[in-house]
Amino acid sequence: MDKDQIIAVSGGARKDFLDKNISSALERTINQRNAMSATRTDASFVPILEEDDPSTYSNEYIAPIIAEGDVLGAVVLLSPDKKMGEVESKLAVNAANFLGRQMEQ
Repeated sequence: MDKDQIIAVSGGARKDFLDKNISSALERTINQRNAMSATRTDASFVPILEEDDPSTYSNEYIAPIIAEGDVLGAVVLLSPDKKMGEVESKLAVNAANFLGRQMEQ
């Protein structure tokens, strides 16, 4: 996603997310430049969309995309039931780093 809307989606919930505007809470989280993981019951949980549907996902990992010192967006992994672990966090961070390097070229 960029800092305004979701621009690419993989998986079954494509129609629920693609081309939708992100929540203001997610935009603030992305601008903080820190990767984070949360479950829906955590105080740090950030809804992806303003009109968040709790049945769509309950676990998230957010990794900001940074290029030339600017935050461009984020790679977000969502899961309805599986808590994000080390594999998912490394995948999201590596994808965000790759996209950031590509945007610098």
